[in-house]
Amino acid sequence: MKIDLKAIEIKDLNGVVYKVDDLPKQIGNLIFTNASTIEVSDIARKLHAGKPAEVSNDELEQITAIVEQHPYYKPFAHVQILAYLKEKLTIESVKS
Repeated sequence: MKIDLKAIEIKDLNGVVYKVDDLPKQIGNLIFTNASTIEVSDIARKLHAGKPAEVSNDELEQITAIVEQHPYYKPFAHVQILAYLKEKLTIESVKS
């Protein structure tokens, strides 16, 4: 499956999309610095460059755990980033 950090919409309480220009760079770097495998490091490089990345279920679980354990953005944004990743995990679980 593909993940694309540019596809994440961070919304405020009014439902207005909050523009986070460096989201792919910051989250990609967070994943890169905490990756435990070369494969996840390579995925982080793609995400950091603002490109979508093909990931396995195991890699997505690792990425989700990294983001969950190392929040970068304010809580309202962190929750929405995690929701995107967990939704991808749920979709993949249904396919399996």
